[in-house]
Amino acid sequence: MCALHMLCSFLTSCITILRIKAAMAADTIQAYLEHGTIQNSVNFPAAALPERKEGSIRVTVATQNVPGMLAYISDVFAKHGINILQQINTSRGDLAYNVIDVELGADTIDLKDLQKELTMHDGVLSSRILFGVAGAGYARNIEGSYFV
Repeated sequence: MCALHMLCSFLTSCITILRIKAAMAADTIQAYLEHGTIQNSVNFPAAALPERKEGSIRVTVATQNVPGMLAYISDVFAKHGINILQQINTSRGDLAYNVIDVELGADTIDLKDLQKELTMHDGVLSSRILFGVAGAGYARNIEGSYFV
């Protein structure tokens, strides 16, 4: 086999591998935007919930990995009469990630106010409310300032 033929075979294999990796990256980003799923992350722990029930809202909250954060998040929902249908809390080092499916109560609630209350607690890094448009609903707490 000549060197040129070997080089062409090698480059074809490299291109195929790059296409596969690009498709995997696209699928990973899509799963995060649409479902809050995290996989193959360097900084965040892996987290995935099954599909959310129709009519429910998925909320993700990234926090410092310290005692009391999960209780705080649950208390905020309870205070507003919001039922938690399913949730997962995972951590990696100093970071915890929560994916929570909730069912709104009979009372009307302003999701922006709810998100701000969740996000501005000391130790909460960011939150997302997932329904409708994928990727919308992101908020961040940066040194006590609220960014939407």
